[in-house]
Amino acid sequence: MTMVRGQYAQLMAPGIHKLFNQWLETYQRDLEYPAVFNVENITTAYADDVEFAGTGPMPYKPENTPVNYTQVIQGGTLRYIPLTYALAARASFELYEDDQYGVIKQIPKALARSQRFTEEMVPWNIFNLGFSTVKTIDGVSLFNNQHPLLGGPTATNYGPGLSGVISAAGTFPNRPAVDVDLSLAAVIAMTNQFERIVDGVGLPIVLKPKALVIPPALRFLARELLGSPGKPGTATNEINALLGEDLGYMVGHYLTSDTAWFAVCAKDMHQLKFMWRKKPDMDYDDDFDTDALKQKSKMRFAAGASHWLGVWGSNGP
Repeated sequence: MTMVRGQYAQLMAPGIHKLFNQWLETYQRDLEYPAVFNVENITTAYADDVEFAGTGPMPYKPENTPVNYTQVIQGGTLRYIPLTYALAARASFELYEDDQYGVIKQIPKALARSQRFTEEMVPWNIFNLGFSTVKTIDGVSLFNNQHPLLGGPTATNYGPGLSGVISAAGTFPNRPAVDVDLSLAAVIAMTNQFERIVDGVGLPIVLKPKALVIPPALRFLARELLGSPGKPGTATNEINALLGEDLGYMVGHYLTSDTAWFAVCAKDMHQLKFMWRKKPDMDYDDDFDTDALKQKSKMRFAAGASHWLGVWGSNGP
């Protein structure tokens, strides 16, 4: 498709008092996904992440008896394959030359806005689709009530207090058994799950949620829950116990649900990844036969979640 003068007659004539060019005169949000995702660069056609679990609890060894031997456990593999994203515009030589207001010359800035939206939307869809189609290295959805542990059913025999957290032996949740709205009780339940979390063989580990990730519709509620000195929703003098958790919140403007909400640990404690293969660039060319000007923006990247540890989600009511 080529843009020609007949489509943009007003650009040919002098006298336009005001051109409201939306891609130049409106503002875009700052990039949000880098605050949550681990952003990396790769130079290969794909990148594989492989999971390993360590060894279980050390058993008692009676006097003068042989020691027990064990081994580490290798789990599955998750492959990141960078995809190419591109968009182009083509204008006739005459339109480009006769445009009195330079609108056609500003098309690369419009393409840059298109690129920026896709760069944001793809990683945020890891959250949006994390209850269904986005799978982690263990083969189940990112947010799941039964993530299988590499140690199998015995892995949940060791960790203290797991009977009140798990719903099936050998698994651990990063989602409530029944999805719940954002509330004081729900955030407390989420932090309690983190306090009981174990590794693949059932040994307790430290993963502390750093921030809630919420849609814009929940920002006022999050502000009340995490910023009120008193217990939210009461007229008593009880303190807000959540203040001691030092939780913050982040509004994700690319989250599609108004009720789903999430919690994430610091980036060095989770495996949400965004991998650049080729950062955005702009190309220009002329068509030899028609002299039409072609302008193109393209990029390559992959996004995903290698593991569920360090993230948590509830799909609302």
